[in-house]
Amino acid sequence: MAITAIYIVLTPVLAFLSGLLSYSMMLRLLWNESIGAELGTVVFWGSAVFSVMIPVYFTVVYLIARRFKHNALLLFPAACLLISFLPVLLIFAPFGSHALFSEQSALVTAFFTAAGIIFGLCSWLFRKFKWRFNH
Repeated sequence: MAITAIYIVLTPVLAFLSGLLSYSMMLRLLWNESIGAELGTVVFWGSAVFSVMIPVYFTVVYLIARRFKHNALLLFPAACLLISFLPVLLIFAPFGSHALFSEQSALVTAFFTAAGIIFGLCSWLFRKFKWRFNH
C-alpha cells in the first residue's frame, strides 16, 4: 500500500517537473532565453492544466494494464504521449490550425509530451517494481 501511495504522489510530481524542464529547454532552443520572469505563470497554468490530465493519465494506464499484460514499457509511455496532445489541441485549436504549429505551441507541446512520457515510464516502473515486490 505504501508503494502505491508513493506512486500516486511521486509520478505526477516527476512528470510535471520533467514537463517544466522540457519547456525551459525548448525556450532556450527556440528563443535562446531562460524561463526567468514567466516561471510563475508557467507553473500556475501548467499545474492547472496538468492537474486535469493526472486522472486521465492514471485511467489510461489502468485500462492498458488491464487489457495488455505485455509490452507495457512501450504502451504506457506511448498512450500517455498521445493523450498529452489533448491540452495542446484544446489550448491552440481555437486560434486556428496555424497556431498548432507556432513556436508557442511547441513550448506547450514540449511540456505536455515530456510529462506524458515520464508519467508512462514511471507507471511502467511502478508496475514492474510492485510485481517483483509481491512475488
